[in-house]
Amino acid sequence: MRGAIFGTIIAASAAMVGCATSTNDYSPPKVSQIENSKFVKKPFDGVWDGLVKELSSDFFVINNIDKNSRLINISFSSQRPSDFVDCGTTTRTFTNARGENKYVYKTADGSEFTAANKQGHVFNVRRATRLEGRSNIYVAPENDGTNVTVNTKYVVTVTMSGSTLDGRVVPTETFTFDPSTKQPYTTDQVTCVATGNIEERILRAAK
Repeated sequence: MRGAIFGTIIAASAAMVGCATSTNDYSPPKVSQIENSKFVKKPFDGVWDGLVKELSSDFFVINNIDKNSRLINISFSSQRPSDFVDCGTTTRTFTNARGENKYVYKTADGSEFTAANKQGHVFNVRRATRLEGRSNIYVAPENDGTNVTVNTKYVVTVTMSGSTLDGRVVPTETFTFDPSTKQPYTTDQVTCVATGNIEERILRAAK
């Protein structure tokens, strides 16, 4: 996955181990429908006040509340993005005269592995990931109750750093995946989707 991302690292690596090879396999996530709306059979004012109270006591940061517009905007972050987005699974192997090492990790999360390019240049790579999210929550009277709808934008930032086997640091690269509640992030190299955990957590707070 993300072959271009390793281009700088591979080109800069000068350490070599004879007959070192790498493989890289990517398995995309399953894309499923996320429930992001809930009907609460209670008056608007009570649902609104209760929801604001619950959100304030959770890990969310409330950025804006506008009762007249019926909107609440919140943000959150995580060092383990896979709690909230699924970007599939990556399986890597590194083989040299000493044997084979296999690295399996959730693509949304951080990882460390050793890899080689086609010329046998070997480097150690560290992937550090972080998630930032923002949710718009719309709360509106509907018939004899209140409807609550959540839409979330996720941004997963991946920072790649590496070094050659003799300890020389190679340039760091950063890239992002940005799925939303209803819209996967898809390229020819990776797919990321929301898990629905945040949406469910917010809707649970509306009662």
